[in-house]
Amino acid sequence: MEQYVIIMNDNRQVVTTGVDLKNVAAVYNQRHSIAAVIGRKSMTKGLIAAVAKLNALDKTSESNVMVQVGQTILYTTAEPEKFLDTLTNEVNNKEFAMANDDILVSRNFYSHAEVIENTNTEEAETQA
Repeated sequence: MEQYVIIMNDNRQVVTTGVDLKNVAAVYNQRHSIAAVIGRKSMTKGLIAAVAKLNALDKTSESNVMVQVGQTILYTTAEPEKFLDTLTNEVNNKEFAMANDDILVSRNFYSHAEVIENTNTEEAETQA
């Protein structure tokens, strides 16, 4: 079962399994909802800065986009321009924004997102 990390508003991290990010987003984005089940936990939305697949905490060679939530940086792989446009639109219109179906971000704790320049790829292209 895939592991997820819940990043709390005070930057603490809790690991859980069995998370349906789309369902959590749907519940948290309802005007009158206060809490949602996140994997094996029930948490109020005011405590949550982000929920992401656990591997989003690690920058890999495939990672090409980063999202900063509070003091935590999350990484994913996506089509950069589409990712930035979609995330920006979601943050502007929803309390909890989905980023690439593997990161859910509270707009209250969202700082910024940016494309990661892969220097290994650039060096290979320069040498070619």
